[in-house]
Amino acid sequence: MKKQLAAIAAAFLLMTGTASAAGGSVEGKVKGPMDLGLQVIARDSGTGNWDRGHSGAGIAIGGSRKQEDKTIELQLISRTADMKGLSRDEVAAWYKDGIAPTNVDVFITKTAEDGTYAFTGVPEGKYYLVILMPGGGNLTGEPERTEAGQELQKFLPSWDMYQLFTIGMKLYSVQIVDVKADAVTQFDYDFAAPGLPERKKVK
Repeated sequence: MKKQLAAIAAAFLLMTGTASAAGGSVEGKVKGPMDLGLQVIARDSGTGNWDRGHSGAGIAIGGSRKQEDKTIELQLISRTADMKGLSRDEVAAWYKDGIAPTNVDVFITKTAEDGTYAFTGVPEGKYYLVILMPGGGNLTGEPERTEAGQELQKFLPSWDMYQLFTIGMKLYSVQIVDVKADAVTQFDYDFAAPGLPERKKVK
């Protein structure tokens, strides 16, 4: 009897549209050169000059060097998000402080030190995946000239501000991923081999 009641309740929820599919996830591994001749260090009030990045990490130009930051930031940005509805404060918090807006589908995470990452509970749809690795300038084939990079420039509010505060002096790449409900989208990227097709598969 309990099983029958549960089945009836589930059918009712589906008919009334109050039940929704669980979100999907994106996971993978980012690889690439972590030392490009400039040591990545934790931001500090030391004696050196600092080139501050979005994540609070920076490049040691002079002065003492600190512990290396071996994590890579990733931002997953819905291609159908209503960016016009964001306030200046929300955009500034996102670009400068890494705080994702609450009313649009933007997700921000960092890799573990081995380069693995995961986004979970992501609504189904197509997303820009921006991969931001601490480093000295972009050496990965100028993402602005790729189709995804050009689309992102036109899509985001104030691209110049995003470029200044979020990208800064990081190596970065812009990709497009398709997230399916109740599925894992596997996406790996190798900064050491730009231009090679990334391996994608859906579990």
